[in-house]
Amino acid sequence: MRVRKVVTRRGRNIRGYFPSAKLGRMVAWESLLERDAILLAELSPGVIRYQEQPEVISYWDGHRQRDYVPDLAITLSDQQLIHIEVKPSSELAKPSLRAKYGAIAAHYQRTGTSFRILTELEIRREPRFGNLQMLAVFARHGLCQCPDHSKLVRLLDDRASLALAEWDDLLGRSTTFRLIAAGLLACDLAQQLSPETVVALSQGGCHATVLL
Repeated sequence: MRVRKVVTRRGRNIRGYFPSAKLGRMVAWESLLERDAILLAELSPGVIRYQEQPEVISYWDGHRQRDYVPDLAITLSDQQLIHIEVKPSSELAKPSLRAKYGAIAAHYQRTGTSFRILTELEIRREPRFGNLQMLAVFARHGLCQCPDHSKLVRLLDDRASLALAEWDDLLGRSTTFRLIAAGLLACDLAQQLSPETVVALSQGGCHATVLL
């Protein structure tokens, strides 16, 4: 549960909710960049869960104690916890903010919790981001009536992988993209998807890819 109310009528930022199939609920966001960071967490097979506005962190800024709430907390498949701050790169150019997040990062280092700052340069990197936006449309339909791991193995028939066009012929485009979005099929999302894109079965039905 988030520690403070995110979506309010006040403020200049556009705010809203992201429909998460992974969490089975609506996830609140406070800016379009936060919404896009949530998309990366949602479609990272190595992220097993995430939480917006997860907790209040108290840190020392010189001789003064301050409170800080990270934008996201993500838990990886190996149970590693990472706190995420989402900020435009232009904001981080301000000396006051660089000092603030330097103090916050030092606090996390002392406590042994991983901390990352993500900007639009990482979150909206193309062509990956465009691929994820497309997959997100299919991810919302879930895996109802999709083949399971054992059936996918049989379809491969001892082959290591198939081209995206071949999976489309076997399963249909919608099912293929739903399986990629769920992490059951894997491909290089850093490259533009095309009929020739190599798509393989994820080992064990899941893999540890983290797109953040």
